[in-house]
Amino acid sequence: MIDAETLKDMMAGVAQTVTVVTTATEDAPAGLTVSAFSSVSAHPPIVLICIDKVVSTLGDLLAADGYTVNFLPEGTDDVAMIFATHGADRFGSVPWHAPSIGVGGPVLDVAFGHFECRTVKRVEMGDHWVIFGEVLDSARVDRTSDPLVYLRRGFVRLARP
Repeated sequence: MIDAETLKDMMAGVAQTVTVVTTATEDAPAGLTVSAFSSVSAHPPIVLICIDKVVSTLGDLLAADGYTVNFLPEGTDDVAMIFATHGADRFGSVPWHAPSIGVGGPVLDVAFGHFECRTVKRVEMGDHWVIFGEVLDSARVDRTSDPLVYLRRGFVRLARP
């Protein structure tokens, strides 16, 4: 079996689309930057997010009935970093609006699109939780933006021919 550093080093060479996952709590919205996001099924539409057990928003996501996956476009590195920084004023620093059907969390105004998801399963797996969500609503407000991509421990731009 390989060690954690070997796994992390290999995964650093795999490009990931950067998302901000948000949810609603009784007190205030919660959210964090997530690169471990994937589509699982088209029928029904299911996606998943993987959240490290040490992050402060994990409890909020586990307790919530749903979440919103906000897809960040290139050039929003600052937004990704705000939502990755413990103690940052995430929702005071980044404009947002309420989800359309009220199942997920805030929709970031900078996102080129989003999924509103109803949580259907939570699975503890190693040092993470995997949270599966059924996509109940989606909007893509910008079809020309490229996604913000994380590769080799930094943000990169996609090259166009």
